[in-house]
Amino acid sequence: MKNTLNFESFIKSLKPTNRNLNFYVDWDKCLKNCDRISISLNHLNFLLGKDSVKIKEAIITLFDEYKKAFEILPLLLAVRNSKGIVLDKLGSESSMQEYLKSPQGVYDFICESRLLEIFADKKIKDLNDFVFGIEVGLDSNARKNRSGKAMESLIAKIFKESNLYFKEQIGVKEFEDLRESFGDDIKKFDFVIFGKNKQYFIECNFYTGGGSKLNETARAYIELAQKFENFKDKQFVWITDGQGWLNAKNKLQEAYKSVEIYNLSNISDFIQKAQNDC
Repeated sequence: MKNTLNFESFIKSLKPTNRNLNFYVDWDKCLKNCDRISISLNHLNFLLGKDSVKIKEAIITLFDEYKKAFEILPLLLAVRNSKGIVLDKLGSESSMQEYLKSPQGVYDFICESRLLEIFADKKIKDLNDFVFGIEVGLDSNARKNRSGKAMESLIAKIFKESNLYFKEQIGVKEFEDLRESFGDDIKKFDFVIFGKNKQYFIECNFYTGGGSKLNETARAYIELAQKFENFKDKQFVWITDGQGWLNAKNKLQEAYKSVEIYNLSNISDFIQKAQNDC
C-alpha cells in the first residue's frame, strides 16, 4: 500500500473549496476586454435614450459614420460569437452577423432582442459600464479552468515555502529514460521535484463538483502510476482535493491502492518526504 493514511480518513479530510475572494473575477481580463471595444461602445452610446422612431434615424447616421460599432451588438446579449445561428421574426434561420450588414438589419436586431426597450428607458447612461457588467458575468464561465490553476498556484507556493527544487509543466520528453515507457505520449506534468535520489512527477487538481471527469482522471492516473513502477529514481505523486470526490469515492478508493495520493490536509507528509531527499 502506497499511502499510510487510511482511505476513510483521507476522504473525511477533503476540503469544500480552494477558492478565496480573488478567485471569482479576473478583473484585469474584464477591463482589458472593455478597453478593446471602448471606441465602439462610445459610438453606440449615441443610441441611448431614443425611442423607436429616433433610434432608426440614429442607426442610419451611425452606420454611415462608423458602422464598425455595430459589430459588438451581440456582446450586449452576452454573446461573443456573432456567427451564431438564431431564428428571425419570421422563424427563418439567420446568423447574428447577417443582421449587422445594414441599418434595417441593425434596427431589427435591436427590436427583436428587446434592446430597444433597454436603450429607450434612459436607465443606462453609458454602455461601457453595461458591458463591463456583462464581461464580469461571462467571466464566471472561466471559473472551472481557474479552479485548476488556483490549485496549481497553491501547490507551487507550498513547494517554494518548503525550499523544494522543482519545475512546472515539464514534459516526459525531457527525460530520456521515460521516453520508451511513454512512447508517443507527450504528457506534461504540473510539477517535477528534483531530489538527490529521486524525482517526483506530480499532478494536482481540485474538484468541488462530481461528474464523469473524476472517474476518467482516477483511471488515467492509475495507468500513469504503473508506468513509473520500473523506475527506482522516479515516482508519480497525485495531489488532489475537493468534496467532488465524494461522488466518485469508489474510483478514488481504487486509485488509492496503487497511487501515492495526498490532499491539502496531509500534503505536509509529502513535503517532509521530499525534503528528506533534498
